[in-house]
Amino acid sequence: MMQKTTVRTESLVRSSLGALAITLALSALAACSPSYPNCDDDGHCTSHNEVCVDGRCRQCRDDSQCTRLDICMTCQANECVRKPGCCKSDVDCPEGRCKDNVCGPECTLNSDCPDGERCKNGRCGIDTGCTSDAQCPNGLKCKNGECTTACSLQVVYFDFDEYAIRLDQESVVHGNAECLKSSSQTAVLVEGHTDERGSDEYNLTLGERRARSVANQYTLLGVKGVGRVVSYGEEKPACSGENESCWRQNRRAETKVR
Repeated sequence: MMQKTTVRTESLVRSSLGALAITLALSALAACSPSYPNCDDDGHCTSHNEVCVDGRCRQCRDDSQCTRLDICMTCQANECVRKPGCCKSDVDCPEGRCKDNVCGPECTLNSDCPDGERCKNGRCGIDTGCTSDAQCPNGLKCKNGECTTACSLQVVYFDFDEYAIRLDQESVVHGNAECLKSSSQTAVLVEGHTDERGSDEYNLTLGERRARSVANQYTLLGVKGVGRVVSYGEEKPACSGENESCWRQNRRAETKVR
């Protein structure tokens, strides 16, 4: 009986020693494994979705780690950053169009524009070019190289950061509407503009809202042929000074006809 007990005891001791040896070995391995952000290979960085570069976990080694997340990202100094001018759709290019992931002009040729429009300075607009009255539709006159109404179309001005038509500008809108109705134009285009304050994207949106406010009012007043509106944001200032006097002139909507 004593001999069997001794054998079992020795077996338990050997098992315990074996388990202890495995534990010590694992501890030794763990102690040797680098801790984040240090690394020996990519496996030490996977928990942070990074790669091992010169013993440190970094966002990228080359562009492949960045483009898998976003086609417009590139690897610079082991960090993923956005490529300048890169785009994924026309929405990313408020001043033009997206082609091959690069923002470019809305047009380069007249054929890039819809029927009845032409390419000018990279943007499509209603083709109102003329050199004489004979080139204009009946009832329109050639003024400053554009076909327009015989009567005068006035500029509509707006308050800062606003697109609602001011009370003192309602008579201007009504006068323009009467002028348009008395002419035989086939299309009416309203252009929206802003002063230079604010981001490009914000100003393009604000300019479009100003143009839309005027265009909608023309329609309510019975003007026919009111079509698309266009926003130039701060791109085409009427005045270049950096003061309220100039900014007031730049917050406007202009009406063009064809």
